[in-house]
Amino acid sequence: MTAVPPPSAVSVLVAHGAMMRGAADGSVGTADAPAQGTEGLYVADTRLLSRWILEIDDSTFWDVGTVRSPGRRDTALSPVARRNQTHDLFVFRSQELDAAGLTETLSIRNLGREPITARLVLRAGTDFADQFTVRTDGRTFDLSGAASSLAVDDDGSLTFDYRHTYRVRTFTAGTRVTASIPPSVRREPAADRFVGAVLSWELPVGPGESRSLSIAARSTAAGSTANAATAAGADRTAAGAGVVRNPEGSALRRQCLTDLDSLLMPCPVKPELTIPAAGLPWFLTLFGRDSLLSTLLTRAERPELLADVLRAMAATQGTVDDPSRVEQPGKMVHEVRISELAQLGAVPYGRYYGTVDSTPLFLMALGQVKDPALLRELEAPARAAVDWMLGDGGLRATGFLRYTPDPNGLLHQGWKDSFDAVAGADGRQPEGAIALAEVQGYAWRGLRECARVAAEHWGDTAWAETLRVLADELKARFRKAFWMEVHDFPALAVDGEGVQVDSLASNAGHLLWAGILDPEDARAVATRLLEPDFFTGWGIRTLAGDQFYYHPMSYHNGSVWPHDTMLAAEGMAAYGFLDEARKVAGGMRDAAAHFGNTLPELFGGFSRTDFPVPVTYHHAGSPQAWAAAAGLTAERLAGGDSGAGGE
Repeated sequence: MTAVPPPSAVSVLVAHGAMMRGAADGSVGTADAPAQGTEGLYVADTRLLSRWILEIDDSTFWDVGTVRSPGRRDTALSPVARRNQTHDLFVFRSQELDAAGLTETLSIRNLGREPITARLVLRAGTDFADQFTVRTDGRTFDLSGAASSLAVDDDGSLTFDYRHTYRVRTFTAGTRVTASIPPSVRREPAADRFVGAVLSWELPVGPGESRSLSIAARSTAAGSTANAATAAGADRTAAGAGVVRNPEGSALRRQCLTDLDSLLMPCPVKPELTIPAAGLPWFLTLFGRDSLLSTLLTRAERPELLADVLRAMAATQGTVDDPSRVEQPGKMVHEVRISELAQLGAVPYGRYYGTVDSTPLFLMALGQVKDPALLRELEAPARAAVDWMLGDGGLRATGFLRYTPDPNGLLHQGWKDSFDAVAGADGRQPEGAIALAEVQGYAWRGLRECARVAAEHWGDTAWAETLRVLADELKARFRKAFWMEVHDFPALAVDGEGVQVDSLASNAGHLLWAGILDPEDARAVATRLLEPDFFTGWGIRTLAGDQFYYHPMSYHNGSVWPHDTMLAAEGMAAYGFLDEARKVAGGMRDAAAHFGNTLPELFGGFSRTDFPVPVTYHHAGSPQAWAAAAGLTAERLAGGDSGAGGE
């Protein structure tokens, strides 16, 4: 059975780190009210437009044709009409994003034999909402010190300004709206933080002629960041974001490349670097784990991303002890935010280090570098990363890489970071500092990769041997502490008391990808992950079906995450379990077809016998970098290519 994806109320445009969410015709909000939910034009996680409504001759329009490419939407608009009614007015609308905002071009055509005057109205406005304030996660923030204003220039240009003082810090933002033909402007009543205006034009159009009008809405107070990103990063990302550079291959491959390339953006702290943002709508920025895993999974299709992602990680590596951000010297960053609440310190995510796996993943990615000059450049960050793993990371003192839950940020700090993602098979909560299974696999592989690079490129054979010994010891400790003989399967985690967190979870598949398991154990894991309580026919559930917290529509406890599934499949292939890898990849490829070949962040954990199509998880991000990467991996493996995970 072939299913058509359910229609979405929101159409998304994304490129260069900017995002526009609204209706399919390119509008945001309604004529009566600005956007109340997540819609809007966002730059640097700040909503620059929460209303953008185009009206012509008091008419609404039908979208009669749309062409989309990363960062651009071209739409043909025809006035609403009766069956036998003909309108002479026709509009071609083009919207394009760059790192600083939106440029819109209208071509207004007179299809008739008589001159007409097209009356255009644009309702524009903004509330400058931080994306954290429009999420549906229940958080509220003190915005009492915030105020918006509007200035109108003689040529009809608008400048929306925003200023928020919180404690001792001040955040400013601005949106400037300009047009190629000066409009008439009428201010709208301000409400709360919203300020708006109505722009209007009367454009004579002769018979068979066209008139063009260009309108831009661009960041001002994001200023140096947005403009530097546009200048330094847009040319680089455009090379990959405008078209699919390798057009051959299946529809799945082409769509995954399109989705991945749409997420390429200038690094928030070093705009000259191009990185894959984690995904839409809430993760349009550098995420250490996501960017590294996406890059590793697409090293065949987008090898050029590796160097910039590694440089971005090195540029944001921890340098001090700061408990408020969970920062420690040598630790790799979890996420970087430059929005209002991050800059004001109302959320800790401006530069947040609440992740235990970005650091070993950095070392794993280092092992894929072929350029000797880049390896020399990254030697100091790599050494600092190893020092963190051995020291603050807990490897030397406790035998494993661990994290302590952060009640002010992320409670859990592996890839399953929701509050209930780490618990025993009976629901027991772990105590103390937690050692996740997959993180030990990353650490083992990272130490081995760093050892090889140290010996071959840095001329430090003594340190290389030390790292190899540390890796061998970690592997032995891991088998002893994590392996559950009764299940012939590794525990999800070991807590600070040395007690196994004995859930049967998909994290074990990452151990195949990292390569830490002996062949016999690897066979047991691969076989177990294909049992019906794990494998749905579409993908591998994040938690086996009989566990305490299992729920097929949970975020991390029974749903299917494409990247999680395909890391396991690539690991299976690397160990030589090709039939198993192809079975998993084939299921994921089938799932992708039901999502229009744009794999979402996650989907429901129902089996193919429960329901004939994969079940949508309503709040799943899409496109998502590591989901797009998973689709590419599925296409490779289903076609018979082996992965490069284990040894």
